[in-house]
Amino acid sequence: MTSLFGPRLEGSATEFRLWAPSAKTIEVIFPDRPPVALDKGEKGFWSARVPDCGAGTRYKFRAGELEFPDPAARQQDGGTAGWSIVLPPLQPSGRDQPLRPWHETILCEVHVGTASPEGTFRGLANRLEHFRDAGFTALEIMPINAFPGTRNWGYDGTLIFAPAEAYGSRDELRQLVDRAHELGLCLILDVVYNHFGDFDNFIQRYAPEWFDDEVETPWGPGIDFTHEMVRQFYYENARMWLDELDFDGLRFDSVHEMKTAARSVFLKGLAKSARAVKSDAKLIIENMDNIASWLDRDQRGRPLDFSAQWNDDIHHVLNYLVTGEDKNGYADGSKDAIADLEKGLADGFVHDGEANGDSDGTTRGEPASRLPLDAFVSYVQNHDQIGNRADAKRLPDRISAEKLDFLHFVVMLAPQIPLFFMGEDAHLRTPFPFFIDLPEAAAAPKRADRYKQMRETFEEDVKDGGLPDPNAPETFHSAKLDWADYANPERLAALERFRKLASWRRSLLWPLSATLCLDARTGRQDTAIVVSWIFEAGVLTMALNAADRPADIACVIAGPPVATGEFSQQGEVLRLGAWSAVCWSWQRDP
Repeated sequence: MTSLFGPRLEGSATEFRLWAPSAKTIEVIFPDRPPVALDKGEKGFWSARVPDCGAGTRYKFRAGELEFPDPAARQQDGGTAGWSIVLPPLQPSGRDQPLRPWHETILCEVHVGTASPEGTFRGLANRLEHFRDAGFTALEIMPINAFPGTRNWGYDGTLIFAPAEAYGSRDELRQLVDRAHELGLCLILDVVYNHFGDFDNFIQRYAPEWFDDEVETPWGPGIDFTHEMVRQFYYENARMWLDELDFDGLRFDSVHEMKTAARSVFLKGLAKSARAVKSDAKLIIENMDNIASWLDRDQRGRPLDFSAQWNDDIHHVLNYLVTGEDKNGYADGSKDAIADLEKGLADGFVHDGEANGDSDGTTRGEPASRLPLDAFVSYVQNHDQIGNRADAKRLPDRISAEKLDFLHFVVMLAPQIPLFFMGEDAHLRTPFPFFIDLPEAAAAPKRADRYKQMRETFEEDVKDGGLPDPNAPETFHSAKLDWADYANPERLAALERFRKLASWRRSLLWPLSATLCLDARTGRQDTAIVVSWIFEAGVLTMALNAADRPADIACVIAGPPVATGEFSQQGEVLRLGAWSAVCWSWQRDP
């Protein structure tokens, strides 16, 4: 596909291109040769063809006194203010489909810098067998775009085409993807299109049109998607990851923070552009607005736009039930969390797009119930839910192993797509605090803002000095996954239980979820719930008790059961122990 952004190699020459509509002059500069002036052409693009300037050439742009890297550079040398490097496109794999179908997805969210001792693409590649053997079928990689310094969550990038130098080269990234595919693992990449990090964000100074000054995100000015070329920049970025790097899908961060008038135009074009590369690409959105229409399917059940959404609703209700922490919508003690769980399991969302008032377990607005269950990604921990706690602690530090097993059972065996955070498979306790690597002058306001966010956004009662310093190297090192802890007998036992859950999902659910889900029916008695999901190929049923005491419910187990905790059947009454769940399925004759 023709690209408009980034250098274009033409034999031994390179055409340099930059979108800067209001710039007066633009030059391309080099460390070892005279600068070359670019000419202004159509649609705000500047360009120049420079002879004897092939692959490996280092360059920057200059507008007046401002020198800056190419925002579409495929590799950097010297960080986010350093030299961009001319590179040819990587040879596409030729695959026009993801490695696996969407319904077979079991996700693990992974941060490259902390997932291995090396903190690199190669380091992660050497650990992939663990994820495969644990039962995962896909890794969701947190953003890997170039960021300031050597450590970062990845959401502060300014050069979104270039992989972070701390992680390795573009070729090493492609080798990671290829190795994952050899092992039967899909890779999905988290990308950030709603803002740029404010450190080394040169674009604001030479192309202010990129931003809408009247739109603010929690991280700075909003992107102005009314400009066709701004939209094109992100379309080309999405295509690069799917084509040249051969990722199986993308996860789009906080689309609710895209607030300009052309957001719908952009998002629809983004999905279309990605699917032009891989028609069944796994496209996930994060959207606090719970807009069901972005997840609609065609008559064949295929996504019109996006495959699924991260579903905070199910996280919030499950975490409230096991921890009793009165936040994330559960400050009202009279709220019926069991009803919310019943609705979330049956429909996907607890809070629908246009529902009025608090959910009572029956309210609908823009109904989530019209969507297939694999339009939702369920989880009980992710990088946000761990890292945006003052203590950055995981659930095993706050609840018993039995309760965490219960959560894993529900998330793994319900038809929604399950996601777990790296290390969660064995109940690891490695914290995941927020970390950055900035000069002190830039780190100080970030440090202060972190306290403000914790208190106002994440409802954490944190005292001054109560947070780990995000800019301290030891904060980053504390987040390194503790691989030695996997040898602990308790962790090994937890890992074996997790593997069993994954195998049950394959045997009980995959044969059904390969077909359309026609309906979901629920029943409740006290704290016990029974949900039956009716597929074209058969029925999956789960009975669960989310409470510290046993519960009885009228229900007959109609197939070979799998379970966590204790249960017994007496006639037509199913007795479930505290924090117990049982699941079974049956398949129609072909």
